[in-house]
Amino acid sequence: MSQLPFLVGAGVFLVAIIATATYFLVRARRAARTSWMAILAKLQRIDRDKFATVALDLLEERENQPQLEPAVIFDMIGGMEGLGALEQNCDVLIDLAAYVQKWYPEALEIANELRLNSREIKWHIGRLRGASQTGHLYEQFPQYAQRAVATYYLMTRSLLVLYEGGRVPGFAELQQAI
Repeated sequence: MSQLPFLVGAGVFLVAIIATATYFLVRARRAARTSWMAILAKLQRIDRDKFATVALDLLEERENQPQLEPAVIFDMIGGMEGLGALEQNCDVLIDLAAYVQKWYPEALEIANELRLNSREIKWHIGRLRGASQTGHLYEQFPQYAQRAVATYYLMTRSLLVLYEGGRVPGFAELQQAI
């Protein structure tokens, strides 16, 4: 009788792992069936130069804190609308990495890394949505938004390295799009 809670817990854990694996396998297969251009067309337009400036402000090692002011970051990103586009683009980047797995099985590792980065970005954006509802968006925006943008920037660099290293067709188009 004392083993019953353990067995129930282990069963629930096993079902959760199987469900998660099934979800990502179905998503990868769906992405593989979709044409590359259709996946690329899902990317939302963002001003990548401004996003790169915001990201590099945080990523570059300096003696001081980041140089950009919160209002400047808000304007450069495009506020919550810009972060919404960035959030949608995270899923597209994952699909683009999954597409490469047909020819380059080692892409699985990068796709998994992109999934983790995407979850981090969505967490940051979720925190900002919560701050917006409580009226504290402008106080929290620089901290969470700049980290989300920096993580997205690193995601795009990883994807470009994957495409270039795997000699995947469409590298130039991808480079232009992201």
